[in-house]
Amino acid sequence: MLTYLYLHLNKWKKRPFLSLFVLLFPLIVTVSLFPFFQKAMEESAVPVALVDEDESRYSTTLTERVKDADRLRVLSMSFKEAERAVKKGTIEAAFILKEGFEETLQNGEIDDTITWIRSENSTLDVFAKEAIGAELMRLSLNAKAGNALMKWDSSATFEEGVQYADQFWNPEPLFQVAFEKRSPENVTEPSFTLSPWQGVMISLFFLYAWIAGIVFLRNMVWDLRSGRLQRIKMTQQTTRAYFAGHCFVLLLVGAATFLPATYALLTLSQTPILPVLEWSGWGVIVLLITLGITWFLFMGLGRKNGSILFLVLLATGSFVWTTAQLDWAFIWPHHWLIHKP
Repeated sequence: MLTYLYLHLNKWKKRPFLSLFVLLFPLIVTVSLFPFFQKAMEESAVPVALVDEDESRYSTTLTERVKDADRLRVLSMSFKEAERAVKKGTIEAAFILKEGFEETLQNGEIDDTITWIRSENSTLDVFAKEAIGAELMRLSLNAKAGNALMKWDSSATFEEGVQYADQFWNPEPLFQVAFEKRSPENVTEPSFTLSPWQGVMISLFFLYAWIAGIVFLRNMVWDLRSGRLQRIKMTQQTTRAYFAGHCFVLLLVGAATFLPATYALLTLSQTPILPVLEWSGWGVIVLLITLGITWFLFMGLGRKNGSILFLVLLATGSFVWTTAQLDWAFIWPHHWLIHKP
């Protein structure tokens, strides 16, 4: 088996740059195009407008905090600009911080402080409503704490009460805590899940690695047609080492193509290291199983060019079927890949 591995390495040495490019193409694409992926993610955030009619310290604080919220792209506009943008559909909604916003909150009230403008087609502005509502409640409760402290201790200031109350919102506001319902029997932590764009990219890497392995099998077709396999059988009296070597290289090519790109994508996405290792390992396991099935199909179909074409169509169908979420998608390797247990 090692002899055939050495022979393949010699073939690749004759065209080292092409061989490396084929193996590392997904990794090169990931590293070079990741800034564009990142920009696309940012642009896919929900666009909303904030109109600050109060122009106070409280309204400025709320605006700055909401701009840092995930899934939102907050734009500062005038009332008329925001109204036109909502009608045109360029933004999902507009939130008007009315004049007297700070004074109302300092009195511990929140009613009629913000006007929410949306169209009939607005669907995703609920994310902005949640973020603004959380920050509004934070400012209001802090103000109530300041008022309560002044009543309890005449020597204390309003700002001291606000600062004391605000520390309980760090590092994250209380209203952003994600609660999960669990039973006493289900005490495990929720597992990391891929975002949709990560799932698509990893599925493409998987497809590329699968097809790269299938194309490698063409060497065996050429050996069979040229009579080389027959000569090997005559000289060595067996073809076990030949087939074992090619099967090993098939698995090696697939793993070497898929693993670096997947690891780089998850790492660049600032995914915690444990999920990176788990998803990379799971992807390699599914890929090796898939290539093993591919090997047996190739051998059973007679090692012909038609078999190569059939397997390429099979791999492409797995990606398309799973991505389109059609019926019986669970039978395809791409479905196994994305739905890690």
